Amino acid sequence: MEPVSDGAADFADVTRLLAPRTVAVIGASDQPGNIGGAAVRFFGKFGSPCTIWPVNRGRDTVAGLTCYPSLAELPAPADLAILAVPATAVLQVVRDCAAAGIRAGIAWAGGFVEGGSEGMARQAELAALCRETGFALLGPNCIGIIDTHTPITASFASMMLNFDRFLPGNISMVSQSGGLATMGQAMAQLQGYGFRYMISTGNEAVLEVADFIHALAADSLTKIIATYLEGVRDGAKFRRALLDARDAGKPVIVLKAGATPASKAAAAAHTGALAGEGRVWDAVLRDCAAIQVESLEELLDIAMQLSGADLNKLPRSRGVAAVTFGGGSGVLSADQCDRVGLNVPALTDETRTALQDLVPPLASTRNPVDLTPQAYQNPQWLERFPQALDVIAADPGVGMTFFQLGPMARGDLEMARMVAAFRARCAKPVVAAWPLMIQVASDSLHEDGVHVFPEYSRAVRTMGRVANYADALATERESAPVASYDWSADLPNPQPGTVISEHACHAILARAGLPVAAGRLAKTADAAVDAARSVGFPVVMKGISPEVTHRAAAGLLALSLRSEVEVRETWQMLQARAASLPVVLDGILVQHMMQDGAELLVSAFRDPEFGVMLSVGAGGTLTELLDDVVLVPAPVTRGAATDALRRLRVMRKAGDPPNALLDFLCRFSALSASAPWRQFVLEVNPVKWTKDEARAVDGLLIIEQP
Repeated sequence: MEPVSDGAADFADVTRLLAPRTVAVIGASDQPGNIGGAAVRFFGKFGSPCTIWPVNRGRDTVAGLTCYPSLAELPAPADLAILAVPATAVLQVVRDCAAAGIRAGIAWAGGFVEGGSEGMARQAELAALCRETGFALLGPNCIGIIDTHTPITASFASMMLNFDRFLPGNISMVSQSGGLATMGQAMAQLQGYGFRYMISTGNEAVLEVADFIHALAADSLTKIIATYLEGVRDGAKFRRALLDARDAGKPVIVLKAGATPASKAAAAAHTGALAGEGRVWDAVLRDCAAIQVESLEELLDIAMQLSGADLNKLPRSRGVAAVTFGGGSGVLSADQCDRVGLNVPALTDETRTALQDLVPPLASTRNPVDLTPQAYQNPQWLERFPQALDVIAADPGVGMTFFQLGPMARGDLEMARMVAAFRARCAKPVVAAWPLMIQVASDSLHEDGVHVFPEYSRAVRTMGRVANYADALATERESAPVASYDWSADLPNPQPGTVISEHACHAILARAGLPVAAGRLAKTADAAVDAARSVGFPVVMKGISPEVTHRAAAGLLALSLRSEVEVRETWQMLQARAASLPVVLDGILVQHMMQDGAELLVSAFRDPEFGVMLSVGAGGTLTELLDDVVLVPAPVTRGAATDALRRLRVMRKAGDPPNALLDFLCRFSALSASAPWRQFVLEVNPVKWTKDEARAVDGLLIIEQP
């Protein structure tokens, strides 16, 4: 039985779409409302150097350009074809492109998978045709591509009516929604920031978001990659694209919409409640150091902040020095920092002593640092302001400096220049928020590459995301090996919905080298007593049946049995309880009860998009009560296991995770990653651990789809 493959296909070559020299616009005309004709005019409006060839059998010219009756009559095969035709004509046009030697195109038309069963069949046929002919198709149901640097406007986006030129920038956005992508580009331009590329992928019949992230990771003019998506067809390929961008030092900002179903196989286990919609995405994006956001505003905030930032200056800690000129805003920012996982640490005595002669007498140097308006109103203190900033930033507890500026009676431009100069020389990140900033100060800061937030909380939110990004980059990226385990020897032909009960599950774990609590399955009361003597008192007794996966809730669990008499009495009680449910027991598991140690839930399941995921969380009776869980792609390294455990609330007071627990997680994840089934959950709840050992106490394996 071979494991299910989580591998991805190779990335597509999208060069002709991103950098065409010749473009055929099929279906273009001068008729009002014709989007092909609008595209031809946009190429002219924005001064594209591309050679444009309108194609329409019924026209001699379009927008003053010679119009060709067919693709076969073009001067040469175009690098890129824009299919400005209805959905019903797209397949034939792709055939014509292939016959004319054109290998890349954009289909704008809707009426495919979003249009019911007929549209779904049309898109499936289109995808098959593109694969057969080697045609790299963007779309359908997309708004195309805009490159601001060349420029190239292979789009019909109406926002191009509102601009006479595009600002060239270093932010590229690839989006499954054309409307959000063009809105993002327009919003950024209005704030003085240009996009490099706007790429709308639409229905992704052939080319996917991942193909373009991969290409943008190698694009010298792209510094920041932003993306909006609702799902991916090939999760492994998407992860590889994110890691390409990570390796290239390019932050990827992800706005994800739509719920992501985790494995349905987890429904009968605690994992079903804990995996949760969206948590798989959270885990994958964190593992790939992508920055997940919740709105277009937040996506743009982070993109614009990082656009002009030195990406070698990322926060090394979560401590924020909040520099204010009024106490209230500092108090608010401290609360806001706490909510996004940052802190505002007190400055050291040495720092505060060094500040005494550099700040006004009324200033507070605790942090938030309230310098009072005297710091910019009095020339004596304004002159010392740069040195004070250097002292604050040098404090060992400070990971980044946050300016909270406000309306000033005078000196806005001078303050702007001081902020820019400080940001340039500071070895740590500097973030600025300045409501009601005057235009001259805004222009000055923008020229120096300093993004200024119009509201304090948006800056704090961005700092929290960037700190998460820095932490993710610092996490170990080595790959962990998948275990070599012969599952077919244990389960040669499992059927859908197979439940492997605890005693059999523990036998598998033990054969795979994982420590399990000593236990034996008993079929009679005498055998239960013998088992208790063998494993050692105190014992736990559990009624075993594939029909019951939560024994405590069913009343088929008894704890802390310390004598043979108690074992016999419990045997009778469990048999009676099973008869009353009614369920048939395979037997009663008699297990040594580990009295010391803490409890964790450790499980694994195969997500349909991203493969096997490891889940760790609060164990035992606290599992669903606390909802304290962390997911990470499997198999995990010790570094990834350590990071996952440190993020659990129940582990925060435990100090560094012990080696025994890390070993258990790594072995368990390696075993789970080797599981051959399409849909399964392997769960141990709890794993009991101390500083010296970690053992599986209660195991369950459900094979939903072999």
